[in-house]
Amino acid sequence: MRVSVLKAFPSRSIVIATNRLVSMSKTFCIIIVSLIAALSQSSCFLRSFSEGVSDTAAPAQGYQSLEKFPFKEAWYGMYFQEDKVGYSHFKIDPSGENFVVSNESYMRLTAMKKTNEIDMKEKVKVRPDLSMISFESDVVMNGKKLHMTGQTKADKFVVEIAVDGEKLDREFPLEQKLYHSSAISLMPALRGLTDGAAYTFSVFNAEKQGLDRIEQTISAVAGTPGPQGAVWKAKNAYGRTVVFSWLNKKGQTVIEKALNGSLVTVLEDEAAARKFAEKKTLGKDLVLDFSLIKVEKPILNPEKARFLKVKMQGIEKSAIPEDGRQTVTAEANSPTHDFYVTIKTENVGVPGQPGAFQHTESSLTEFLASTVSVQSNHQEIIQQAERIVKPNDSRRDKIEKLLHWTAENIARKMQDSFTSLAVLRSKEGECQSHANLYTALARSQKIPSRVVTGLVYSDKVGFLYHAWVESYDNGWIAVDPTSDQIPADATHIKVYTGESPDNTQLLFQIMGKLKIDVVEFR
Repeated sequence: MRVSVLKAFPSRSIVIATNRLVSMSKTFCIIIVSLIAALSQSSCFLRSFSEGVSDTAAPAQGYQSLEKFPFKEAWYGMYFQEDKVGYSHFKIDPSGENFVVSNESYMRLTAMKKTNEIDMKEKVKVRPDLSMISFESDVVMNGKKLHMTGQTKADKFVVEIAVDGEKLDREFPLEQKLYHSSAISLMPALRGLTDGAAYTFSVFNAEKQGLDRIEQTISAVAGTPGPQGAVWKAKNAYGRTVVFSWLNKKGQTVIEKALNGSLVTVLEDEAAARKFAEKKTLGKDLVLDFSLIKVEKPILNPEKARFLKVKMQGIEKSAIPEDGRQTVTAEANSPTHDFYVTIKTENVGVPGQPGAFQHTESSLTEFLASTVSVQSNHQEIIQQAERIVKPNDSRRDKIEKLLHWTAENIARKMQDSFTSLAVLRSKEGECQSHANLYTALARSQKIPSRVVTGLVYSDKVGFLYHAWVESYDNGWIAVDPTSDQIPADATHIKVYTGESPDNTQLLFQIMGKLKIDVVEFR
């Protein structure tokens, strides 16, 4: 029995008698990662500050230097789906000719009537024009810590990541000035607030461990000032992410919205912000109240389903991808947001049977790469894979052996892990942990593999967000390392592939909006 567990949130009353609520753990994991990404990548993370200073408007040409900014500190409340989930504090201090920007936040999220806590702290050393010299950050989630530092050195930016007892180094070539994400909401005040102004610059994205190009446009708020004196609006776009900020006439950010409006940051006084930490009541449940998709027609024995057809409403047809396993269709006279998704599982019982969408092996190298979360080149990962498979095994044999080993040896527990190596060492985790570890083992054996995020049906509950994997053997084959399935059953509906935090924006386009009706299954 595949008793499932929500990441850090047990609920026996719901979990008992169901066999695939592991999906709930992924639901929470997705939201956690998305929120942290939004806080760390964008100006959502308290990127402004306030003091009781003059109401003098910012000059049209901008302050040009942090030294001239009239605001140096602020407290913000963070709200997710209208529930307060945390607070944050921002401060800027002089450091010789330069400045240190300090950020700290505390976030508490409820899922399955249990609580997770996330602490983030960072210090960023910048020049008066906001260009970055160095940074140091710590993220602690449920007691587990990720430490990261970065420093500009001549024509490169060097990053060191410490996680799970390992250190990783990365270098990025620099062709121009680099900024920290804290610069996003400060840039309008620095460079100037005029209707139609546009600014482009590069920031280091800690969540992606890469560089992002910011496209920022400024517009005047029409009519009377908005809440808290908002008279300017900034649109910040990078990757798939779009964040909107509202600023007062001093150029100080007073409200920000991210994740399609699900995450809102609001300027508050210190007392109101800190009060959240004292209040321990449960907020809106991220799984039961927000992401669970109930259906009227239950799917019997979902783990045996080889064909599924569902009708989807409430989202754009383009939000669901197509491949050789999954097709998306719409009737000619149907409403814009009504369409059908059909899944047919691969026939892996036939030797040499292709999976979905064939490629040349040379085009699959990106799916063999070792990453921060999928450490396929680490000796512990390589050695473990070599103990599971034999050198003369076919690729299909290796996929099956690695899949079965992961399902049988990694306990299904509500345990967060930053990396696949941590999962291997602890031998426990939720569905994201299973997917990451299996992917690392497979890649170490030169089997192209990629993590998939989407929806899966859980008995008597409905559709929940889940993670599984696609491995390549004469085509992509969906496998589920949590449920020990090859192929993954037909109730697995893919939303996106890959490990990029940008992809989580796709989920927030459908969370809380999607409706599913089961048309047929067998």
